[in-house]
This record gives sequence, C-alpha cells and structure tokens, in this order.
Amino acid sequence: MNGVKKSCPCVVLLGPTCAWKSESAERIAAELSAEIISCDSMQVYRGLDIGTAKPDAATRQRFTYHLVDCLDISEPYDLHRFVTYAQEALAAIHARGKRAVMVGGSGLYARALIYGFELLPASPALFAELSARCEQPGGREELLARVEAAASSPAVIHEEVYRNPRRLVRACEVLALTGRLPWELQKKHEAPAANFRQLCVLPDLAMLKERIRRRTQSMLARGWVEEASRLAAAGLMKTPTARQALGYREIIDCLAGKIPGGVDILPELLANRTIRYARRQLTWFRHQHPGAQMLAIHDEEGALDKIVAALRGLAAELP
Repeated sequence: MNGVKKSCPCVVLLGPTCAWKSESAERIAAELSAEIISCDSMQVYRGLDIGTAKPDAATRQRFTYHLVDCLDISEPYDLHRFVTYAQEALAAIHARGKRAVMVGGSGLYARALIYGFELLPASPALFAELSARCEQPGGREELLARVEAAASSPAVIHEEVYRNPRRLVRACEVLALTGRLPWELQKKHEAPAANFRQLCVLPDLAMLKERIRRRTQSMLARGWVEEASRLAAAGLMKTPTARQALGYREIIDCLAGKIPGGVDILPELLANRTIRYARRQLTWFRHQHPGAQMLAIHDEEGALDKIVAALRGLAAELP
C-alpha cells in the first residue's frame, strides 16, 4: 500500500466504545498541540451525531478533528476509503508541523492503516451498482454465487461476507475490478509501521457495562430517538454504509412498531446491543494489534489520568 511516510508520527488510542477514548485523546492533543484523526466508521457521516458519540461543535472548535462530518449518509465508506483519507490527513498534519493523535474503536480500520494491509482498488459507481443489486430480490444470492464461484473453496470465504451485505458488495467490487477476491490480494503484516505508537484500553467488562448503560440513558435524554427519526425520513435505512450505525435500526424499528414494547424498551435494548458490540471489540483488540501497549482498567476512578499518562509515554517514544 502507499504507506504514510515515517516522518508522520502518530499516537493511536484504541479500545471499545465508552472507554474514555475521546476525553483522553483530547487531553493529550491539548498537551501536544496535536490534531485528532477519528478512527470511527460512522462519525464520518453528517447527521449521525448523538448515537455515534461524535465530538460536539464546541469541542471541534477547540480541537482540529479529521474524518468527522466528511460524508453524506448516502455515500459509501469502507476500509479502503478510511486508509486513503487517514493517510491524507496525516500528510497534511505533518506538513503543518503538527503532531497527530488517532482515536477510535474501528479496529479493522486501524489495523489496515497501522500494519500495512494492501490497499485494494475501488469504484464508487460500481459499489453503488452492486449495492442496489444486493437489495433486489435474489440479489444477495446472486452476489454470493459470484464470490463462491471465484473462491478456491468455500472454506476460504470470510464469514462476514455471508453475514454483512456491505462486505459481500465490497468483495464483488474487488472481484470485478481485479478478477480476484480481496482476501487473496491483501497481505497481512504483523509489525506496525515505525511512525505509530498504539495504546489499547481494555476496561473490565462489568465496569464497562455500567458505563454503557449510563451513556445510553444520556444519549436518549439528549434526543437520540428524534435524531434517528429524522435520519429515517432522510433514507438512512437505504444507505450503503451509514445504516449500520449502532442502535439506529433498533430505534427506527421501535418507532415503526416492529419491536414489541415500543420506545419504553429502548434503554435496555440499546444498552444490551452496545454491550455485545463492546465485548467483540475487546476480543479484537486483545488479539489483533501486536506491538500495541495494552492498558487494563479495573476502576473508573483515575482511569482518565491513567490513560493520558500512558499516551504521554508513547508520544515521547515517537520519532
């Protein structure tokens, strides 16, 4: 892939949702006079605000954020596009003589940038065409048949291709452009690039569950249901990528009467959905970022200071 120059140093803060990441990144960015790159697959979309825990307007006046509010919900976003945009942001930050802090919970995106997955070709027009076909009756089965015909054996087809329509469409996009499936083209590297220093925050799950429950209540109080309703009217559930934002489908289905109990069950429903996601994130970060510093958090008291101190130490190591 077209890697970021080694002279573009970056401190990276990763971890599950609701794990003090944004607050910690902003504190260390203030100390370093750094700019912040969002490693989040949904904060890039305008309008997906409350449910993605996006930094608010006042915070974005204090800090320079990249990859936030860049796309309309109708536009696709994937690993290829993230790496391209992140590389451009890092180069621009370096050109200004500034430092960079990357923060987020999209582990696959972070790994692609940091460890050097090969970037694969993309065609927005073709992606849109394939996405539309996938939505039509029999379309998903047709695209799966294309992938299965191109695979050396069913065993090599990634499970997510079966579960995630966006992954299926992306696989067919790469297949059409290259004649090969994406996982056949990508080379996995186990050593991070020298210009990155990573910290993975790993809170105790029991503690994280309580934080998630409290934050879910706060998001609902701030208008998450109203936000989801506006986005549903704008076509969120028909978009190629933004529709996968955590929690929005559940809210929209509740409003449409598709889930028994209506909006009264949303606090528990959304919290449990987020907890399941956080559990998967914890598993990912424990195993998919070799070379990263792992920071266990057992107590909420002092957690923020502990994370910032670790980031400060990593920043001192950067070239």
